[in-house]
Amino acid sequence: PLEYTYSEKPLAHALEGLVSEGKSPVYVVHFTQREAAESAQDFTSINVCSREEKQSLADAIESFRFNSPYGPQIKRWLRHGIGIHHAGLLPKYRVLVEQLAQQNRLKIICGTDTLGVGINVPIRTVLFTRLCKFDGRKTAILSARDFHQVAGRAGRKGFDDQGWVCLLYTSDAADEE
Repeated sequence: PLEYTYSEKPLAHALEGLVSEGKSPVYVVHFTQREAAESAQDFTSINVCSREEKQSLADAIESFRFNSPYGPQIKRWLRHGIGIHHAGLLPKYRVLVEQLAQQNRLKIICGTDTLGVGINVPIRTVLFTRLCKFDGRKTAILSARDFHQVAGRAGRKGFDDQGWVCLLYTSDAADEE
């Protein structure tokens, strides 16, 4: 079962609250790759992992080669307990994020709505940053099907009795209606 909540707090504060309530890992849903990367960077300013958890992450990725131009940023985010996942990443980075998530090492994963399709990333909470999406021609409210597909990722089978879905209020979403 899923529990739905609504937050009027700024994104970082809503995320901090979810993590402090033990509702991580949290998948923060964006609708562009750029927004996902910007959020991952922004979230490094909040402390979601203990010193021991950060050391464990550093040890886990020590031998991984972050040798692309984007690699050092991804490494920095991962050391903070923050993953990024979207179709524009090199497959080796997506697989690494998936593996770290399966090991329950990541608190936050920033990505796009593509995570809802056929990827095995255990998520306790899905946090929607907005409920509208630009489809290439216009901005429209998500269809019920698209919403349920992504929201349905919440709750880790075999780990959680329920999942959480949090909807973030944004003034720009209200302006677009």
